Amino acid sequence: MEAGDDNRHHDAFPPTRWSLVLEAGDDDPVARATFCHAYWFPLYCYARRTGKGIEDAEDLTQAFFERLLTRDFISQAKSSRGRLRTFLLRCFNNFMTEQWRRDTTQKRGGGKPPLAIDALSAEERLALEPHDTTTPELEFERAWARELLRQAVDRLEASYQAAGNGAVFHALRDHLTDGSGELGYDRISAGLGISEPAARFAAFKLRQRYRQTLRDLIRDTVADLDEVEAEVAHLRALF
Repeated sequence: MEAGDDNRHHDAFPPTRWSLVLEAGDDDPVARATFCHAYWFPLYCYARRTGKGIEDAEDLTQAFFERLLTRDFISQAKSSRGRLRTFLLRCFNNFMTEQWRRDTTQKRGGGKPPLAIDALSAEERLALEPHDTTTPELEFERAWARELLRQAVDRLEASYQAAGNGAVFHALRDHLTDGSGELGYDRISAGLGISEPAARFAAFKLRQRYRQTLRDLIRDTVADLDEVEAEVAHLRALF
């Protein structure tokens, strides 16, 4: 893609990008599924960190998204509400403290939840999260950040695969950040059948696209474009 195409693509973004949230509340099954699967894990981490058991955390997260994706509730998700992650955590806290009054086991199996949580997979992912003296709020923030990074990598990989450059992506994946990666460019270039300078330039372009992809994802979660760089800095500070 030429630089001009990149500029046209980024100029196409509207001033604010809560469209995924708003579409999710408009009975769009694709948007609903995308939204649920993108943001359930940080909230699941938060519930577990606050002392909820595995089944309770699973039920709380499922029930929260079931309520969140109703038209009345999703209408609250306006740009004036600020960052999406802040809005979700505040709503989830309110849901746990004010709305969860029933025995959650009675809801298990009583209707199709908006997302299927693989508790084993969730616990495996949770085990990889830092468990020092972090607060539930910091655990949520870090899980949110890792989810955004994962989405950026997945989106970037799909883009490279679609362009027939999957081999390039996989060869350079460990070089997504400056100074990362253990395999030298001499071996990478030999594996790809290109020169070492070409491999280094390909890694530079990959990092450039990765950073832009991450910013595009962040733009989906903030109310104002001016917040994007602040969010990028916040992600760096979390780690």
